[in-house]
Amino acid sequence: MQTSVTRAELLALSEDMRRQLSLALAPDHEIVPFLKRTKVSTLKKLSLTRRESLQRLEELASWLHVYDRDDEAQAVGRALLVFPFQGDYTQYGPVESVLALTAWLAEQSDAELADTCRAHIVGAYGRREDWSDRRRSAMANRLGGWQVEWQERNRANHDLNYALAQLGELAFLAIWSGSGTWPMARIRQEFADKTAHLRRLKKI
Repeated sequence: MQTSVTRAELLALSEDMRRQLSLALAPDHEIVPFLKRTKVSTLKKLSLTRRESLQRLEELASWLHVYDRDDEAQAVGRALLVFPFQGDYTQYGPVESVLALTAWLAEQSDAELADTCRAHIVGAYGRREDWSDRRRSAMANRLGGWQVEWQERNRANHDLNYALAQLGELAFLAIWSGSGTWPMARIRQEFADKTAHLRRLKKI
Protein backbone atom coordinates (compact mmCIF):
# COMPACT_ATOMS: atom_id res chain seq x y z
CA MET A 1 0.00 0.00 0.00
CA GLN A 2 1.42 3.35 -1.05
CA THR A 3 1.62 6.11 1.55
CA SER A 4 2.70 9.73 1.48
CA VAL A 5 5.07 11.24 4.03
CA THR A 6 7.17 14.38 4.13
CA ARG A 7 10.95 14.50 4.20
CA ALA A 8 10.78 15.87 7.75
CA GLU A 9 8.70 12.86 8.81
CA LEU A 10 11.21 10.48 7.21
CA LEU A 11 14.08 12.19 9.01
CA ALA A 12 12.23 11.90 12.32
CA LEU A 13 11.66 8.18 11.65
CA SER A 14 15.37 7.88 10.85
CA GLU A 15 16.34 9.27 14.24
CA ASP A 16 13.92 6.97 16.04
CA MET A 17 15.31 4.02 14.11
CA ARG A 18 18.90 5.01 14.88
CA ARG A 19 18.13 5.02 18.60
CA GLN A 20 16.30 1.69 18.37
CA LEU A 21 19.14 -0.02 16.48
CA SER A 22 21.83 1.50 18.68
CA LEU A 23 20.23 -0.34 21.59
CA ALA A 24 19.55 -3.55 19.68
CA LEU A 25 22.96 -3.82 17.98
CA ALA A 26 25.14 -2.30 20.74
CA PRO A 27 27.97 -1.23 18.40
CA ASP A 28 30.09 0.09 21.29
CA HIS A 29 30.26 -3.42 22.73
CA GLU A 30 30.82 -5.29 19.45
CA ILE A 31 33.88 -7.57 19.67
CA VAL A 32 34.22 -8.39 15.95
CA PRO A 33 36.14 -5.48 14.36
CA PHE A 34 34.48 -5.81 10.93
CA LEU A 35 30.98 -5.84 12.43
CA LYS A 36 31.82 -2.97 14.76
CA ARG A 37 32.96 -0.80 11.83
CA THR A 38 29.93 -1.77 9.78
CA LYS A 39 27.47 -1.08 12.60
CA VAL A 40 29.01 2.28 13.50
CA SER A 41 29.19 3.47 9.88
CA THR A 42 25.67 2.28 9.05
CA LEU A 43 24.04 3.88 12.09
CA LYS A 44 26.00 7.12 11.74
CA LYS A 45 24.78 7.57 8.16
CA LEU A 46 21.29 6.16 8.66
CA SER A 47 18.64 8.06 6.74
CA LEU A 48 15.42 6.72 5.28
CA THR A 49 15.61 9.45 2.62
CA ARG A 50 18.76 8.08 0.92
CA ARG A 51 18.99 4.81 -0.99
CA GLU A 52 22.70 4.51 -0.18
CA SER A 53 21.83 4.47 3.51
CA LEU A 54 19.16 1.83 2.95
CA GLN A 55 21.69 -0.27 1.04
CA ARG A 56 24.02 -0.07 4.02
CA LEU A 57 21.23 -1.44 6.21
CA GLU A 58 20.70 -4.26 3.73
CA GLU A 59 24.40 -5.13 3.80
CA LEU A 60 24.50 -4.94 7.60
CA ALA A 61 21.52 -7.28 8.01
CA SER A 62 23.07 -9.79 5.60
CA TRP A 63 26.48 -9.67 7.28
CA LEU A 64 24.85 -10.18 10.66
CA HIS A 65 23.29 -13.37 9.32
CA VAL A 66 26.61 -14.51 7.84
CA TYR A 67 28.23 -13.99 11.24
CA ASP A 68 25.43 -16.06 12.83
CA ARG A 69 23.83 -13.03 14.47
CA ASP A 70 20.30 -13.77 13.28
CA ASP A 71 18.68 -12.05 16.27
CA GLU A 72 20.48 -8.83 15.36
CA ALA A 73 19.67 -9.24 11.67
CA GLN A 74 16.00 -9.56 12.61
CA ALA A 75 16.30 -6.41 14.74
CA VAL A 76 17.25 -4.49 11.58
CA GLY A 77 14.18 -5.85 9.81
CA ARG A 78 11.92 -5.09 12.76
CA ALA A 79 13.15 -1.49 12.80
CA LEU A 80 12.63 -1.11 9.03
CA LEU A 81 8.95 -2.00 9.28
CA VAL A 82 8.32 1.71 9.83
CA PHE A 83 9.53 2.47 6.31
CA PRO A 84 6.60 3.89 4.30
CA PHE A 85 6.38 2.61 0.73
CA GLN A 86 5.76 5.62 -1.50
CA GLY A 87 5.61 3.97 -4.91
CA ASP A 88 9.36 4.03 -5.64
CA TYR A 89 10.48 0.43 -6.10
CA THR A 90 14.12 1.45 -6.58
CA GLN A 91 14.15 3.13 -3.17
CA TYR A 92 12.23 0.21 -1.71
CA GLY A 93 14.66 -2.39 -3.08
CA PRO A 94 17.04 -2.53 -0.08
CA VAL A 95 14.08 -2.39 2.31
CA GLU A 96 12.34 -5.35 0.70
CA SER A 97 15.59 -7.32 0.82
CA VAL A 98 15.98 -6.73 4.56
CA LEU A 99 12.33 -7.53 5.23
CA ALA A 100 12.47 -10.67 3.10
CA LEU A 101 15.64 -11.80 4.86
CA THR A 102 14.02 -11.10 8.23
CA ALA A 103 10.93 -13.10 7.28
CA TRP A 104 13.20 -15.97 6.22
CA LEU A 105 15.23 -15.93 9.44
CA ALA A 106 12.22 -15.44 11.72
CA GLU A 107 10.10 -18.19 10.19
CA GLN A 108 10.76 -20.66 13.01
CA SER A 109 11.55 -18.30 15.90
CA ASP A 110 9.08 -15.42 15.50
CA ALA A 111 6.16 -16.21 13.21
CA GLU A 112 4.48 -12.88 13.93
CA LEU A 113 7.54 -10.92 12.81
CA ALA A 114 7.87 -13.10 9.71
CA ASP A 115 4.22 -12.53 8.80
CA THR A 116 4.51 -8.77 9.38
CA CYS A 117 7.56 -8.51 7.12
CA ARG A 118 5.83 -10.50 4.39
CA ALA A 119 2.74 -8.31 4.69
CA HIS A 120 4.87 -5.17 4.23
CA ILE A 121 6.25 -6.51 0.95
CA VAL A 122 2.89 -7.78 -0.28
CA GLY A 123 1.47 -4.36 0.61
CA ALA A 124 3.97 -2.78 -1.78
CA TYR A 125 3.53 -5.26 -4.64
CA GLY A 126 -0.10 -6.25 -4.16
CA ARG A 127 -1.47 -9.73 -3.79
CA ARG A 128 -0.45 -12.14 -6.50
CA GLU A 129 -4.04 -12.73 -7.58
CA ASP A 130 -4.55 -8.99 -8.02
CA TRP A 131 -1.53 -8.33 -10.25
CA SER A 132 -2.05 -6.65 -13.60
CA ASP A 133 -0.74 -8.44 -16.70
CA ARG A 134 2.22 -6.06 -16.76
CA ARG A 135 3.09 -6.71 -13.11
CA ARG A 136 2.59 -10.44 -13.57
CA SER A 137 4.98 -10.46 -16.53
CA ALA A 138 7.64 -8.47 -14.70
CA MET A 139 7.37 -10.59 -11.58
CA ALA A 140 7.45 -13.81 -13.62
CA ASN A 141 10.96 -12.88 -14.75
CA ARG A 142 12.11 -12.04 -11.25
CA LEU A 143 10.49 -15.00 -9.53
CA GLY A 144 11.93 -17.16 -12.29
CA GLY A 145 15.33 -16.34 -10.80
CA TRP A 146 16.50 -13.97 -13.52
CA GLN A 147 18.32 -11.68 -11.11
CA VAL A 148 20.05 -14.50 -9.23
CA GLU A 149 21.06 -16.25 -12.45
CA TRP A 150 22.29 -13.03 -14.09
CA GLN A 151 24.59 -12.44 -11.15
CA GLU A 152 25.85 -16.02 -11.36
CA ARG A 153 26.75 -15.54 -15.02
CA ASN A 154 28.24 -12.06 -14.79
CA ARG A 155 29.92 -11.67 -11.40
CA ALA A 156 33.03 -13.37 -10.07
CA ASN A 157 32.38 -16.13 -7.55
CA HIS A 158 34.66 -14.43 -5.01
CA ASP A 159 32.78 -11.11 -5.25
CA LEU A 160 31.53 -10.57 -1.71
CA ASN A 161 28.99 -7.91 -2.65
CA TYR A 162 27.33 -10.04 -5.30
CA ALA A 163 27.11 -13.10 -3.04
CA LEU A 164 25.80 -10.99 -0.17
CA ALA A 165 23.08 -9.39 -2.31
CA GLN A 166 21.85 -12.82 -3.35
CA LEU A 167 20.75 -13.65 0.20
CA GLY A 168 18.07 -10.95 0.15
CA GLU A 169 17.03 -11.82 -3.40
CA LEU A 170 16.63 -15.50 -2.58
CA ALA A 171 14.60 -14.59 0.49
CA PHE A 172 12.44 -12.35 -1.73
CA LEU A 173 11.72 -15.33 -4.01
CA ALA A 174 10.64 -17.26 -0.92
CA ILE A 175 8.12 -14.55 0.03
CA TRP A 176 6.16 -15.60 -3.07
CA SER A 177 6.83 -19.34 -2.57
CA GLY A 178 9.28 -19.41 -5.46
CA SER A 179 8.33 -20.56 -8.95
CA GLY A 180 8.47 -23.57 -11.23
CA THR A 181 12.15 -23.06 -12.00
CA TRP A 182 12.99 -21.88 -8.48
CA PRO A 183 10.92 -24.04 -6.09
CA MET A 184 11.39 -23.64 -2.35
CA ALA A 185 13.74 -26.62 -2.10
CA ARG A 186 16.12 -25.01 -4.60
CA ILE A 187 15.86 -21.64 -2.84
CA ARG A 188 16.67 -23.20 0.55
CA GLN A 189 19.68 -25.05 -0.85
CA GLU A 190 21.02 -22.02 -2.70
CA PHE A 191 20.56 -19.82 0.38
CA ALA A 192 22.47 -22.32 2.53
CA ASP A 193 25.21 -22.64 -0.10
CA LYS A 194 25.59 -18.87 -0.45
CA THR A 195 25.76 -18.41 3.32
CA ALA A 196 28.44 -21.09 3.61
CA HIS A 197 30.35 -19.58 0.68
CA LEU A 198 30.37 -16.14 2.32
CA ARG A 199 31.57 -17.62 5.59
CA ARG A 200 34.44 -19.31 3.78
CA LEU A 201 35.37 -16.08 2.00
CA LYS A 202 35.37 -14.17 5.30
CA LYS A 203 37.13 -17.08 7.07
CA ILE A 204 34.45 -17.25 9.75
